[in-house]
Amino acid sequence: MIRLAAATSPVDLAWAAFDAAALRLNYLYRLVDLTTDTPADRAQRMKLAGETARLWDEWRMLFLSDSSGDAS
Repeated sequence: MIRLAAATSPVDLAWAAFDAAALRLNYLYRLVDLTTDTPADRAQRMKLAGETARLWDEWRMLFLSDSSGDAS
């Protein structure tokens, strides 16, 4: 695991974190049943949406400031 962290760029790590959060959020929305949805359920989705947006902003900042020129 240490080798992976050393070989993976901060941009790629930030993308992986964002991607995982976005997939979790998408999964939660697929499971929404409006007949049984509660304020607590909505609050959980809003919290995850906020975290997903934060991770996107973090990735974007790293990506735009990456001087390596490697966008892949």
